Amino acid sequence: MSPAIRLVDSTSILEECLADISSPDITQLAIDLEGVDLCRHGRIAILQIFANASNTIWLVDITTLGKSAFDHKDGEERCLKDVLQSSNTTKIFYDVRNDADALFNLFAIDISNAYDLQLLEVAVRRSSKLRVKFLSGLGKAIEVYLNPPADWKYIKEKGITLFQPNKGGSYDIFEKRPLDPTILAYCAQDVALLFKLKAALEGELGLQGSMWKEKIVRLSAARVAEAHSHYYAGNGKHRAIAPMF
Repeated sequence: MSPAIRLVDSTSILEECLADISSPDITQLAIDLEGVDLCRHGRIAILQIFANASNTIWLVDITTLGKSAFDHKDGEERCLKDVLQSSNTTKIFYDVRNDADALFNLFAIDISNAYDLQLLEVAVRRSSKLRVKFLSGLGKAIEVYLNPPADWKYIKEKGITLFQPNKGGSYDIFEKRPLDPTILAYCAQDVALLFKLKAALEGELGLQGSMWKEKIVRLSAARVAEAHSHYYAGNGKHRAIAPMF
């Protein structure tokens, strides 16, 4: 069954979200962000979060809730900032860099236990003795390693036409309310398949899988730390080059 999609645009719904993603059986959180010039110089519009033992994808409306999206505490004294900074759960991203930059520099949030599937995908290719020069985007990785649902590519392409300037769109659409239904679906499907992608990639690593996964944990933390630094550049051709490891 496909997960439900909930837009979190009030503190009461945020408390439902916090209860869902903080339950004791949650060990992993799939996370992605959308926004306008998504980095320290831009704005976060939506934070998507999907817990491994949940059947709900939560789209936290940062445009509407602002700082309270991260700081509001429920009756159990839980808040989203603490969840993101907790060492109790692994945070699954596909390219954590600009997300970490925006969260840290705009809201003082230091992501803990990041696990970057973009680096894992590089490890898969290198474990097969392939020469790897460039990183792969999320869309390509899903198409190569998974058999995505029939409507996945349709939603992906339709969403891109709405926000990419070279396709006639604008990133401002992420801040337009009410949220466009296609953008809502686009945001949700970006995290919907991250757990399956993680499993597929780890399954490709072979006998040295543990060694590669330990590297990914270290390198993911290094990516987060780099994104916090004053010299980090969130745009440019250098971002497409695969790191050596």
